[in-house]
This record gives sequence, C-alpha cells and structure tokens, in this order.
Amino acid sequence: MKQRLRFFFRYAIFWIVYFILARFFFLIYENSFSLQLSFKETILVFVNGLRMDLSTTGYIMAAVGLILTLTSITNGKWINKIIKPFTIFVLVVSSVIVVVDMELYKNWGFRMDATPLLYITQPKEAMASTALWLEIALVLFIVALVLLGICTYNRKIKPQVLKIEKGRITAPLFLLLLTGSMILPIRGSVGIAPMNTGMVYFSENKFANHAAVNVVWNVMNSVFYRKNHEKSYSFMSDRKAEEIVHELNRRGGNAFDLISSDNPNVVIILLESFSSKVIPELGGRWNAAPNLSNLMNEGIVFKNLYANASRSDKGILSVLSGYPGQPTTSIIKTPTKTESLPSVYKSFSKHGYETYFYYGGDIDFANMRSYFLNAGVDHLITVDNFDKELNNSKWGVHDEYLFNYLYEDLLKDNQPYLKTAFTLSSHDPYEVPMHSAFDGTDLDSKYLNSVAYTDSCLGDFFRKIKATEIWNNTLFILIADHGSARPGNSQNHELEKFEIPMLWLGGVLNDSVQVVNRIGSQIDIPATVLSQLGFNYNDYAFSKNILSEESNEFAFYVFNDGFSFITDSSKVIYDNVGNRILYQEGKTEDDLIKGKAYLQYLMNDFSSR
Repeated sequence: MKQRLRFFFRYAIFWIVYFILARFFFLIYENSFSLQLSFKETILVFVNGLRMDLSTTGYIMAAVGLILTLTSITNGKWINKIIKPFTIFVLVVSSVIVVVDMELYKNWGFRMDATPLLYITQPKEAMASTALWLEIALVLFIVALVLLGICTYNRKIKPQVLKIEKGRITAPLFLLLLTGSMILPIRGSVGIAPMNTGMVYFSENKFANHAAVNVVWNVMNSVFYRKNHEKSYSFMSDRKAEEIVHELNRRGGNAFDLISSDNPNVVIILLESFSSKVIPELGGRWNAAPNLSNLMNEGIVFKNLYANASRSDKGILSVLSGYPGQPTTSIIKTPTKTESLPSVYKSFSKHGYETYFYYGGDIDFANMRSYFLNAGVDHLITVDNFDKELNNSKWGVHDEYLFNYLYEDLLKDNQPYLKTAFTLSSHDPYEVPMHSAFDGTDLDSKYLNSVAYTDSCLGDFFRKIKATEIWNNTLFILIADHGSARPGNSQNHELEKFEIPMLWLGGVLNDSVQVVNRIGSQIDIPATVLSQLGFNYNDYAFSKNILSEESNEFAFYVFNDGFSFITDSSKVIYDNVGNRILYQEGKTEDDLIKGKAYLQYLMNDFSSR
C-alpha cells in the first residue's frame, strides 16, 4: 500500500508541475502583456492559478485512483502498462491545448475554450492566418512538451510504479476512499461554490486574470457546457428579428424627471427572492414585508415590474448590465463574454463615482467574482470582510450584519458613490436568526419568515439612514434579484413567479410621481437610472427608459426552455421545447412574434460575444 501511495502523490506532483510550467510558457509567449505586470501581479498569477491547477490535477488523479483500485491485486509491471499509455494520452491532449492556446490568445484575446471545435471540420480555413513556419514551430513545441513529460515519467514516476506489489484484501476500499477524496481539489473549496473561472480572478488587469486560468480545465469545462452555450433559436430571418427588436427598443421622447439633485449617491439593494406575492400593495396575498410596504408610502413604486429570469446569476446581470437572461444557460458562466457587457459601474465611474458591491456570501459562487471584476467595480466587500463568527448560515453572513456594514460605509466613504448590496438570508433553505413570524415548518412558511427577517433588517437600516445627511443626497433603489415560486408553489413559467417589487427612495426625489404603472423589467434599470442622471446609456442595447412616454411598454422573461412577452394589452407564455403556447391573455398573435424575435436576437447577440 505504501508504494501505491508514494506513486499516487508523486504522480500528482508531476501534473501540478506540468501545469505550472504551462502557465510559465504562456507568460513567456505573451510577453507583450506579461511584461506589463508588476512582480506582485506575476506572483499572484501563479498563486491564484494553483487553485485551478489542483482542480485539474484532481480530475486526473481521480482516474488514476480508479485504475489503482481496479488493479489492486496486480503488481507494478501490469499497472505501468495502463498508467503509461494513460499518461501519454493526457500529455498529448494537454500539450495540444496549452500550445494552441498560446497562439490563439494573441489573436482572440481570451483563453481557449470549446470555440475552436467549431472549426475542426475546416482546419485549412482555421489555420489560414497562421504562417507555415509558425505552424511547424508550434507542432515541434507540442512534441517537445510531450517528450519532456514522457522522459520525466520514465525517470521519476515509472521506477515508483514498478516497486508496487500486490495489495492486501483491504487495499481496494482504501484506494476507493482516496479516489473519492479528490472531490476536494476538484471542487476547489469546501463551500457551496464549485470550481469556476471566477475563482482565480484577482485583479482589475484582464490579462493577469486570464493568465491565472488553467487552460486545460477551461477547455474541458467549456466542452461540457457547450450544448447549452450553442443553443440557438430561429423563428424568422435574423434581419427581421433585428428590425422588430430595434423598433421595440427605440429611444427618445420626454421622460418624468424624478431627481432634484445633481450627482447624487446611488445605492441599489438587491433583495434575494423577494416576490410581489408578499407585498399587498403590489397585489400580493401574503403580508410578509411590512417595512417595505410602509416605505412605499415615501417613495416611487413601480407596480408592473418583472424579473428577466429565475436565478440570481441572471438577475444580477439584468439589473447591473441591462442584459436579459438566457433560457438554458447563463452568460456569467463565460467570463470572456461578460467582459464585453456594459455595466452601471463603468458608466458611473466615467462621472467620478466610486463603486462598491456588498455581499455577505461567497463571491466565487456562480462565477460572480469574474463578472464584478470585468464590470469594473472598485471595491468588493464579501464574506471575507466580516468577522468569522458572523458567518453562521449556509450562504454566509446574515442580512442584519450586511446592512450594518453598509450603513457604516455610507457614513464614512467619499461621495459620490454607487453602491450595490445583495442580501442572502431569504435564500433557500430560509434559515434565519429570528423567531418565526409565520407558523409552520413547511417551505412556504419558512420562506415567508425569511422574507420577514430581511424586511426587519431593511426597516432598521432605513430608520437609521433617514436620520443622517446621507438620506438627503442619495437615491436608494430596492429591487429583487428574482421572484419566487413560494408561497403558493407557482409553476416555473407562471407570471406571478416573475412579478417583483421595485421602489425608489431618498431625499433626492421630487414629489412629481409616486406610482409608475408602466410595464418594464430588470434590464430597464440601467437606461432608466442613467437617463435620470443625464448620463449616456447607448451601450445598453437591451435596456429602455421605463419613464419615457415614447418607449415601448413591454417585459420579457425566460424560463427553462421558454419565454414570456408582456405588454399593457396582452400576455403570452411560450414553450420552446413543445413549440406551444402555455398561457395567453388578450390579442397575442403579434406579441408572440415579437417575443420570438426578441429571443432570437438575444441569443444571436449572446453567441457573438
């Protein structure tokens, strides 16, 4: 058994060193970028990248662990006959990826993923822009890497393999447990977030983040998700779809002027899973957020607002980048795509605003770190910024502590600023540190109780902030990241699941409007807010100004795999898989065509990023 363990760990080191060398070669090849990095940034490229190297090695070692388990009754001579060909195969695949990536990065500006597979049937066209001498040099480099790996294996690994003797009867069980333990390096953490590209992002320098990525992991992960990424929709010609969407998103016209202050602070509070169903003022049957209800008497209520999707990773981008959710995937999974998105952080930074994002949870969950770094946020405040004893829930630090942190920062930070705070206590499993406000242990009651808890934290926060001067020069925007199936167990596609609250508060608001009945969705927030401040919003192709009387009044949302298109006169929900209407209200013929055009145009845009 000792010989097997020695081999196992020595073999793991072999691959870790290989991936570190691969990163070193990448930096040398991309010297025009890497020479611009500071010494500290260069070191951090390797330090942060090691996390993904360990994950990639974990996958390889899981396979090796299974081989050792299945060959536990044989000796090293037979094991080598399996391990050596396996090693050569992985070396060839990895070396091809590593070397091809180095050249592709010069032309594409992002680390290799499944995209080159689109050209595998057209190798001549794919290589047309590469000089023959360079093609030969790259092939020779691949061969050299493979030969170096084989030579190292023969000298350092093979002798250890040959020492392995037949195992005892208990060997398979132990080796199986060892194989199972590889889930730890594969996941990259013991928290809720599995390994993703965003975990190794650490800098505002895009190249530094790219260099930290293990390209072998990136390609394999991209291949795994390729089916969803390439999902496209064709209901009509692309030209017709584009014409329909451009007409839907036409701009111009007068808008309500709601803000009476120049360059006010802006604070966006994203409320986890808050649904209009829990707010009577919005037609809800459950009164779970009395503080939010009371605040609606002091601000501007948007009564017909919809989430664009049903998950946080999509809702966050809808609110902050004005980009609609996709039915079967999420753009946040692909940092190279989110790099091209606009963001309110970039827009406000152009006008001298300091930008912040507050979240009491793991910023590596769902690739959020990569998105916020790409979005240009100046300061990320996450669970790591709180005392460890406060991290006492599945998702992180409860909302009362998040709001306390936000309150203290509002008082001391230089103005003007854009701050975004994302709550988490009302996320499933709905466990909150307060006595139940609703009887019952069923999920509906637990959800309502968690909303009541966050609402109480919200009430305390605004009672304190209204007693300060900050209130008089700040626009607060409260909006849900998405709705909820609870209470009432709404089906995945139903309208009420996507109906969410939005409320504007603060001393900067005038009294011209108290209720906005125009239909809109999360993606309209950037255009609406930026327009109010007199900032340009041309970068937000999908976002419209809700407050403009000339803009079309509609909302669009997606579910898996379908969409809804809503206007002031009709509502239609469409199932893409079954090619059928699930629900319709009013005259929907034209609006169904508009919804199909919108989805087709969106997914064409998604694919092109």
